[in-house]
Amino acid sequence: MYRSFNKYKVTFFCGIALLTILMAGARANHLEPVERLDRMILEWFNTRRTEELDQLFSNVTWAGSSFILLPAILVQAFILMTRKKVRDALFLVGSLVGASALNNIFKLVIARPRPELFPSLISLPAGFSYPSSHASQITVFVLAELVLLKVSMGSKSFILFTIAGGVLILLVCLSRLYLQVHYPTDVVAGFLTSFFWIAGLAALMLPDRQN
Repeated sequence: MYRSFNKYKVTFFCGIALLTILMAGARANHLEPVERLDRMILEWFNTRRTEELDQLFSNVTWAGSSFILLPAILVQAFILMTRKKVRDALFLVGSLVGASALNNIFKLVIARPRPELFPSLISLPAGFSYPSSHASQITVFVLAELVLLKVSMGSKSFILFTIAGGVLILLVCLSRLYLQVHYPTDVVAGFLTSFFWIAGLAALMLPDRQN
């Protein structure tokens, strides 16, 4: 009974956190200090451009694309299903689908235009800016994988995978700023959206993985 109560408590907290992110995004559109900080950070990235970094971030940003992550998750989910791990497969698919749905809802509600302060290195993606879908998708992918790996890996291997996953998340998040297609607050909101979504989903679907 305690475990059941605890999972709903975690889910409720995550729901409140997601609503807070949504309201913060609505407020950020009208807060001059937030806009100033966003501009300063994008300006800093614009002054650090080199051909090598252009190439690096233009390539690494694809790691957060749904065109890569969705097929990867569907293939893994299929393998899990064949191994009778239906709950794990549903969790994996639900993690990305749910996070993507939340992001699209937030984008429509906030309706923040893409940054046009400095030239972007790639074509500006369609749709609104807040929150960053790439930041959200790579975060939810890495965290979902870590949740599933937690029970099957030794502590040292798990730590190494966690570090590698953290570096990948960081690189993708930085790439959205370096390429000038997102504001910093978009990226932070994308990361937090997926963090709290995974925490709530894992508490509901995989309560045995919470210890």
